[in-house]
Amino acid sequence: MQKNWIHIQDGTGDEKKGTHNLVVTSQELPSVGDIVTFSGTAYKDKDFGMGYKYQVIVENGVLKH
Repeated sequence: MQKNWIHIQDGTGDEKKGTHNLVVTSQELPSVGDIVTFSGTAYKDKDFGMGYKYQVIVENGVLKH
């Protein structure tokens, strides 16, 4: 898909319910443990097929420096 799929986990949500992970797609790639701010377009209930379905996803994220 020629983009990075960044999984942000900030300690909120519930891992067992799958609500602990915010996914951002971006051409940029921060390092693990970086404190980041992204801007992008948020989508609700996005289904890419092949088992890739997200309640919330931010696409085309731009890393704010």
